Amino acid sequence: MNLPIIWIIIPALLAAGSLLMREKRAWYVMALSVLCLILGISAFVLSFQHSVTTDLTSQETLLILGRSLTVSYQDLPLVGSIYLLAFFWIISLNFYESNDYLPAFCVIYAVLNIASFSIDPFLYSALIIFLANALYLPVLSTDSFIKISGRLRFLLYQLISIFLILLAGWILAGGEIAPVESDQLFFSTLLLGFGISIWLGVFPFHTWIPLLSDEVAFLPFGYMLTLLPLSGILLLLKFLNNFAWLREYNAFFPALQYLGAVMVILGGLGAFFQKSLPRLLAFLMMTGIGLLLTSVGFIPVASTDLVAVWIIPFFAGNWALSFGFSGLGKGAGIRSIEGLRGAFYDRPLSSVLLLVGLLTLIGFPLTAGYASNLSILSVTWNANRLIAITILISQILILATGVRLLLRMAIREGKRITIPEKVNLKQALILVVLLIDLIPGIFPSIIYNQLFAIIGRIFPLL
Repeated sequence: MNLPIIWIIIPALLAAGSLLMREKRAWYVMALSVLCLILGISAFVLSFQHSVTTDLTSQETLLILGRSLTVSYQDLPLVGSIYLLAFFWIISLNFYESNDYLPAFCVIYAVLNIASFSIDPFLYSALIIFLANALYLPVLSTDSFIKISGRLRFLLYQLISIFLILLAGWILAGGEIAPVESDQLFFSTLLLGFGISIWLGVFPFHTWIPLLSDEVAFLPFGYMLTLLPLSGILLLLKFLNNFAWLREYNAFFPALQYLGAVMVILGGLGAFFQKSLPRLLAFLMMTGIGLLLTSVGFIPVASTDLVAVWIIPFFAGNWALSFGFSGLGKGAGIRSIEGLRGAFYDRPLSSVLLLVGLLTLIGFPLTAGYASNLSILSVTWNANRLIAITILISQILILATGVRLLLRMAIREGKRITIPEKVNLKQALILVVLLIDLIPGIFPSIIYNQLFAIIGRIFPLL
């Protein structure tokens, strides 16, 4: 048994082969959902078995054209999480009109993101991510979306970021032969910072995120904007774990702290002043990306714990926002905040789900982001109060945005709450999303302690 073949090669081939049966949509989506669920659960089971006994002898490396793909037993929980993320999004597509190719490319996108983390030399990671984005972007749209300026800007920015990251990696890779000089370190750090900033949409390179959200279907867009930043953060952690001189560079971590803080406040301000609902939700997701980036900046203070603690809220919040908006806009074509008038009475569960997603990203009590929010505020308040105050201001703005949305949804106009006569699968799935969001908020230590251990094993030098 070879781990890269099981979790990278076989899923990619099965996803590509499933395109032949896409006309039978129910079986097509079900097959891909079951594939992701099996891969996700088996990754956790195999990792647990290996922690109990070391008799497992599966190969962890696969050589392809002189390059190696490595999926270690320590990486399996992360791999399983990515497949479970894909599973949740694919089953959501059952209730949303999307491109027929999209479910298969959701799996392919997940596979390529796993491959980007697993490949050695690591410089090829950036190329694989660009390939994943180039393949995924055309299937985001349906016939109702004809604008392309956001998609073109997204591809251009991704191409520039890949070039900068590759150049920085090439300079840093020379340190494996000879020590890196201070000028080279400064230049490579600058290139890496700009590359990751463009990749993750940090100010002033953030414009592609809200622009793209207006031009594509939002549910698959939310999937991309969840997995892409996580891949970027993991690649950044891999850089830090592999190069001691990068970790010891004095300006690197403070720069990440302030870049993340700028993105957090920009997300809060952008959401507060938006009239377009897709753009508002895109700015909320930008806030989550900024918190992840800020968490990386505080690694010298809190190790990788802050990064680990924000992964679940980032996933749960984005999924709730994406699925909630899709449920609200499917029938009425809602694209503006004013279009939400009375939505709470027509589609109460989707309305609640949208608000819960917003509250999760600001760490409201009982949501998945509550313990995470307390952690990052505690660390930042002791280490850098300016950043802590910035985060608090952004959260106040987002909370005000949530009140604004709630008021729009609650405008009656002679409507009453519609109670369905029977529960359907979509309503059951919404309840599952809410449950997934609430469990980490109610029992944080059970879940987050495991995440701390997993991330710590993957990046032991951080």
